[in-house]
Amino acid sequence: MKAVLRAGSVLTCALLISLGCDEPRHPDVILITVDTLRVDHVAPYNRRAPTPWIDVFSQEATVYERCAAPMPLTRPSHASLFTSLYPREHGVLNNAMALPDEAVSLTEIMRWEDYRAGGFVGVRLLGPDSGVHQGFEVFDQPQVGRERRAEFVVQRALAWLDELGRDERFFLWVHLFDPHLPYAPPDPFRGDISAERPEISWSRLVEIAAENDGDIPASVLREGMQLYRGEVAYVDHWIGKLLSGVDKRRSPDDTLVVLTADHGECFENGVWFEHADCLGEPGIRVPLIIRYPGGLGAGEKVPEQASIIDIAPTVLRAAGMAIPDGLSGRPLQEHASFEDRQVLVQYPFFQPSAADRRPARLDTVRTVAGEPTTPLLLGVEKIGVVGREWKYLQAMGERELYAMTPAPDERNNRIATDAEVADRMKEALDRLLAKHRLNLIDTPEINQELLEMLEALGYI
Repeated sequence: MKAVLRAGSVLTCALLISLGCDEPRHPDVILITVDTLRVDHVAPYNRRAPTPWIDVFSQEATVYERCAAPMPLTRPSHASLFTSLYPREHGVLNNAMALPDEAVSLTEIMRWEDYRAGGFVGVRLLGPDSGVHQGFEVFDQPQVGRERRAEFVVQRALAWLDELGRDERFFLWVHLFDPHLPYAPPDPFRGDISAERPEISWSRLVEIAAENDGDIPASVLREGMQLYRGEVAYVDHWIGKLLSGVDKRRSPDDTLVVLTADHGECFENGVWFEHADCLGEPGIRVPLIIRYPGGLGAGEKVPEQASIIDIAPTVLRAAGMAIPDGLSGRPLQEHASFEDRQVLVQYPFFQPSAADRRPARLDTVRTVAGEPTTPLLLGVEKIGVVGREWKYLQAMGERELYAMTPAPDERNNRIATDAEVADRMKEALDRLLAKHRLNLIDTPEINQELLEMLEALGYI
């Protein structure tokens, strides 16, 4: 299959004419993914956000105001970004699963078009055993420990660029993990929180809950949110270093830069210090800012609904390449045709055995600031659609409907009061599920237990 796509990846003159291009553009391409980045902590989505460097960058770029992560987990979401497929299609349904070798990634297509490709990630979870490394000729991950700070990732990426010839086109992926728990920003990004309390981690939260009858006090929640904000500010600083370093090495007019996140983080509505269990907007709405070559679209804000799966076809279109058949995403250059668009969002699929691997917090942390935590769903496909105006979710016969305008309201389930809207959204979901069918990949995680569960749910 990969050979077939290779043969169809050269852009023809007829296609160039249809796109209104005088000649093919072959820009350098930079993809920046920030792990666990809430959209309300990013300027220009929120002018009070601690991201001045991203704000400056956004003024030179196109800002997509509504972009959804298909699943609020690192591996599935990145797999969707690189393949332009939903998790149920590429089969990576949780962080224990890996993208199979037969999947075709954006990186491989770029390599077929003679791009040099370097990947630099901040966490070992996205290492070679994740499958998202395929296609990269240079792939750099933490060698000691589980993760590393943005400073070291950016420095390694810029050093790789220095090794390239000036006439060599490149595809560079930089993944920054810092906003993910534990929250432990370095000075001077800690604010007024003493270095004597170096971090908020789940082990510390479990200890605090055990001392407070299962509750995380509001003061600890505020401290965690402040440290998270510091992590975001720290990452912004190094994104500024990365972009200025690239612009010194290559012409901004010939460089495509995509900045996004794999998912957000939740501090509300039953889910705190977490994202895997959150289909709320804080968990699945992510920033998406694209600086196109030649300043195209600078300052534009696009309100139509987008998804992370749109990034690969958008990059291919901007790079003057054909978009292979079979992708589920759409090039964002066509956003004017996205009216009333809905995209899939899905809860991770946890096997019952996963409960044994979940931290003790599931039993220990029962409330946060007095509000009850939401229990983990096991063996259930909770799935739905989100658009500019509504979000619809369903699982085990339960249905949820939330208004997205004028601002997301996810404390008020409108399933009873807006039945016609709910039925319309259900029809949209059914159409998308029929189009994007579940794929069971050959992996050790697809064991007999999971197969029996999927059969019981009607998936196989």
